[in-house]
Amino acid sequence: MGKKGISPDAERALRKMTDYLASLQSFRVQSTAKDEVVLKSGQKIDLVSQSQTSVQRPNKLRSEQIGAKGGLAFTYDGKSMTLECTGNGTYATKAAPPTIDGAIDQARKEFQIEAPGADLLYSKPYDILTEQVTSGQLIGHETVDGVTVSHLAFQGEEVDWQIWIKDGDEPLPVWFSIVTKTMPSQPEFEVRLSRWETKAALTASTFAFKAPAQGTRVETFPKTCAPNTTAAAN
Repeated sequence: MGKKGISPDAERALRKMTDYLASLQSFRVQSTAKDEVVLKSGQKIDLVSQSQTSVQRPNKLRSEQIGAKGGLAFTYDGKSMTLECTGNGTYATKAAPPTIDGAIDQARKEFQIEAPGADLLYSKPYDILTEQVTSGQLIGHETVDGVTVSHLAFQGEEVDWQIWIKDGDEPLPVWFSIVTKTMPSQPEFEVRLSRWETKAALTASTFAFKAPAQGTRVETFPKTCAPNTTAAAN
């Protein structure tokens, strides 16, 4: 076993993927996320959303929900971060750290917001992914959407997670699954990653927030743009 109880095969595959991701200076990817919530009755409900995420290292990030009315759009330009409810035009803007890593940390800790698969967007994703890992193994080689992938599984102190990585010279993650063990219901979050553009031609306008003509600036970042519900609670 290697570092943190990770098998040599899993270590090699994870290192190859994270080194490749860190080498990408600009990219765009589409994601389909499934977030499991548990109703007070105990029934589990899957909430699905689609997003497009654009990254330009070291200090630009945009993630926008697509296809549904009233989605969230997160924009970071190296100086400020903005969260907008595109359905009603409300938005909040805050000063931000000078790097993507710092912006993700601040968005998570202070505002409880995430980009889909945000752990994969850090400058050193291996360190983030393995921070609380206690063991890891290569499950085997499988096929996802006609592509051969390596299936890795990891156990951690607070979460267990699995990742499916495309085999070959472009070891891109295509599926990422996380189970939170610290909650009684152990909810699962999954994200499917597709339409990778590893050399995306991104311009400054991609990451420049432009307030909508009839928009309203608010002081507090919304956690969701969907109608509130009192039925769901993890």
